[in-house]
Amino acid sequence: MKLHELFHILSNETRLKILALLLEKELCVCQILASIGTTQPNISQHLQVLKDRGVVKYRKEENFVYYSIEEEFVEKYPFLISILEQARKEYKLKAVNSCSISK
Repeated sequence: MKLHELFHILSNETRLKILALLLEKELCVCQILASIGTTQPNISQHLQVLKDRGVVKYRKEENFVYYSIEEEFVEKYPFLISILEQARKEYKLKAVNSCSISK
């Protein structure tokens, strides 16, 4: 990924928030949704962009899909850690521990 592509990814507020949360720990879509407060389709679309660019990885466990930041991505761009930590503070983000989606 070229540097301008990285900054394009980070320029979207939702993607920046998702990455800031994933810096803290692995999360499922419903945890990200509960932490950010947007719509599930919106979260899924942004996660797809992040997956396609190799920024996040995922694993399936029963009915849930868990996302985390790709280690190689952070190793390639170590300055991201401080940016994502600052974003977490600025947006007052805290990952929820359980899904809180009402059906």
